[in-house]
Amino acid sequence: MRWVLFLALFFLPALGQAEPPPDLSPEVFRIARELRCPVCQGESAAESNSGVAVEMRRIIAEMLQEGKTEEEIKAFFVDRYGEWILYSPPRRGVTLWAWVLPGVALFLLAWGLFAYFRPRKVPKELLEEAERRLKEPPA
Repeated sequence: MRWVLFLALFFLPALGQAEPPPDLSPEVFRIARELRCPVCQGESAAESNSGVAVEMRRIIAEMLQEGKTEEEIKAFFVDRYGEWILYSPPRRGVTLWAWVLPGVALFLLAWGLFAYFRPRKVPKELLEEAERRLKEPPA
């Protein structure tokens, strides 16, 4: 019985956050999830309950009602706060390195591990010398 209560306490808050409030459309929260909250650390504008995030969601809803596209809405927030506001920065300029460097680092790591652990060929002369020493009686 305890584990049922534990699971209920663990999953009920998560289920409660899955649905957006009924006053805003899911499209608003989908766009807000791709934008950072300017005053919170590590939270999107959809997750945060700060005043700025609530205002951002309201602005997104208004812009959607005006018929603006998702790109236009994101451009509005980028103009206002800079590219920092985007959770997925564009793949150009300096931010391109943030996308490329992990792949390059993984490739170099894999290449280094392969080079270190690959079987190496032993010269034939060393093998013959080793066999000759093994066949000699101990002195």
